[in-house]
Amino acid sequence: MSRPLRTSERRLALLVGDGLAVTVAVLLALWTWSLTAGFPFGPTFLRARAVWLLAIPLWLTLLVPTRDAGIALDLERTVAGVARAAGALLLVYLAAFFYTGGANLPRLVALYILWDATLLLFGWRLVALWSLTRAPFSRRVLVAGAGPALLTAFDVLRDPSFRDAQIVGVATAAAPRNEFHAGTGWKVPIVGRPDEVDELTGRLNVTDLVVALEGRGDEVDEHWVQRLIRCQESGTHVVRMAQLYEDTLRRVPVAHVEPSWLLTNFFDVSPFREASPLAKRLFDVWVATLLGAVGLILLPFIAVAILLEAGRPVFYRQPRLGRSGRLFSMIKFRTMKNDAEPDGQPQWSTPGDPRVTRIGRLLRRTRLDELPNLLAVLRGEMSMVGPRPERPQIVERLEREVPLYRARLVVAPGLTGWAQVNWAYGDSVEDAVTKLEYDLYYIKHQSIWFDAAILLRTVGTMLWLRGR
Repeated sequence: MSRPLRTSERRLALLVGDGLAVTVAVLLALWTWSLTAGFPFGPTFLRARAVWLLAIPLWLTLLVPTRDAGIALDLERTVAGVARAAGALLLVYLAAFFYTGGANLPRLVALYILWDATLLLFGWRLVALWSLTRAPFSRRVLVAGAGPALLTAFDVLRDPSFRDAQIVGVATAAAPRNEFHAGTGWKVPIVGRPDEVDELTGRLNVTDLVVALEGRGDEVDEHWVQRLIRCQESGTHVVRMAQLYEDTLRRVPVAHVEPSWLLTNFFDVSPFREASPLAKRLFDVWVATLLGAVGLILLPFIAVAILLEAGRPVFYRQPRLGRSGRLFSMIKFRTMKNDAEPDGQPQWSTPGDPRVTRIGRLLRRTRLDELPNLLAVLRGEMSMVGPRPERPQIVERLEREVPLYRARLVVAPGLTGWAQVNWAYGDSVEDAVTKLEYDLYYIKHQSIWFDAAILLRTVGTMLWLRGR
């Protein structure tokens, strides 16, 4: 009996397909060039121009993000990912061309390779997308549970990474009916109760079982666990809704985790993933020093622009909470008018905030208003990457309204962060919950490589003026 590809197998299939497409593209480009240049195409010709074969591993490396299920199963995001890889490879070629003088890197070959590889990759990925979303590669998913957790599970299953999945039914103990309303226009048949999952997975040929239960872990009895074990033994992949949420959205579902989660999934796990304090500190100092050199060049121009539009002061100082709740002064370029908070009460900035000046709006969009905070990074009060530092009054309020909010203070706040690059500047409690989910995911999975990836994403935010 056929079965769908596992995540690792899908990635391997995409890697092999990408490798074949790019290899054919490079050989085709060299063959085309040999015809136009009048050289005989053969092993000797290839050995003399073996430097062009470096395009193959470069392409494969740049395409790594596109092999994630959320991108590989989404045509628009796949096209964008391949286009970004082609653009990055063009920049690499231009840098090499000007560095070497271009004698061994003729422009025509580079154009052939970029054109051929892009077209072949688009064609291959269309075939892959069509194949992976059809039998025998599609997954058959059964969702078991009840209440808000069940609805959240279906919200996650709407993600593009589940386009290769067919929801075969719901096992729930809710009021008897034939269909479960999983959202607008989405009805899924109810096929049984949660205590029948082992029998249901076999009868419906289920490949993935999502367990979406509400309540404390001690409410899951031994008989239920034995049924889940039998499902796993039969080859069905069993995953809790909270873990599915985290793996898919790269956030921690704050509304669906119990306080005990801090012990089993946070305190026990994050210390082993945490980057070496010394390595992270050296990384912070190195990056802050490089950016500080650029900041010194820009500082007089930014200062003059602020003075001409809004007058003094140029800088804005505000108390924020750092690691372990310690207070520190955060210094930024002033982006708002004077007396932005006349009553002294903290206010969230909103889209189109009239308090923001014209130069302030540009500084916020490019994130250049944060440059003075490099001093806080060098002093050790902040890190380059971490949760956004908040004002004490806002933290005090959110602690009362948002579960686990104070957990974000176990690490140093960051100049940028996983929440900042994934979510717009928050102006509500709901936004604070979403950003907390990203922050907890970062703390749980932090590493130097994760920090580097977030910094690269931040550069993209600055170049595309997506800050606020």
